[in-house]
Order: sequence, then structure tokens, then C-alpha cells
Amino acid sequence: MIGTDGVSLAGNVKAYTTSGRGLNVEELAEMALPKLIHVAETACPALKEQAELFRARIKVLLMQYMTQAIKSDRTTLYNQLKPGNPDVAEIILRI
Repeated sequence: MIGTDGVSLAGNVKAYTTSGRGLNVEELAEMALPKLIHVAETACPALKEQAELFRARIKVLLMQYMTQAIKSDRTTLYNQLKPGNPDVAEIILRI
């Protein structure tokens, strides 16, 4: 939506692309961080430093949980495919 002054009301829009693959865990974490943590440019230096340290910890945490979610999903796929397609199921676990 465009406001009466011509400025987008949706905020900043960014596009992320890859070639021959999907986004990886680190890229997805980087995409999520600005939606979770924002530090104003006018914040005092001590607060900015603390927020950046917190941001780095949150990134690691996000990456750990996304990695576990991927593994969990592959386990689910393996268990669903194993009865009728054991070869395909084994490939899923090796990916």
C-alpha cells in the first residue's frame, strides 16, 4: 500500500535469491533477526553493544533450532517413506 505522500506503508522490502539451492540456515537466521531485534541508530553506544551481543546469541540459537527442525523433518520423511520406498528413505537420511 502506498501512503498519500508516495511512501510505501509496507516498510522496506528486501529480496533474497540463491542459485541452484534454497536458503540455508544462516541466511534464514539473518533474515529473521531484523524482525526480532532492532537497535536505533540513536541508541547510546553501550546499549548498541549489548544489543549486538544479544543479536549474535539469538542468531546462534535460531540456527541451532532450524538445524534441528530440518533433521526432525528428514526423520519424519524417512519414517513415512521407509515402508514402501526404503531406498528413497535412506537417501533422505544421507542428504
